[in-house]
Amino acid sequence: MRTAAQFAKYVAVALLSAASDWVVFAALFATFGLPIMAQAISRVVGAIVSFGINKYWSFQSQQHKQLPAEAWRFLVLFAASYALALSLFSALTFAGLSPYVAKLISDTACFFFNFLIMRVWVYRPRDPEAGEAGQSPPPRSERHGRFAV
Repeated sequence: MRTAAQFAKYVAVALLSAASDWVVFAALFATFGLPIMAQAISRVVGAIVSFGINKYWSFQSQQHKQLPAEAWRFLVLFAASYALALSLFSALTFAGLSPYVAKLISDTACFFFNFLIMRVWVYRPRDPEAGEAGQSPPPRSERHGRFAV
């Protein structure tokens, strides 16, 4: 799939993911008044929405046997993105910014990074004969003995 079309789908999913994230954030912040706790929980909700829809729609990863590996890679990306988002959010709110402005800045900072990593690592198409590392499979003649099939 072309990068532009994939990015357009990613943006649509990001908007849906962000909407779910922001609804949870606003509800928790209004209820408990704890912005960092609200940010921590809302990011998890947004990630769950993002993983499922991006896997099957944005990056068209239809190989169900890849689900465990993709889920693991997504969790690694999520952990890095989560740490970045919470660190930046905490620093900005500590500096006196409104929690809503701090959230907007920290979420935006993670947006392009997440797309790049999802595209090149999490949902990258893999050749089933290449294995998890994603190396190119051997030439046909080497895979099937001396004679190419």
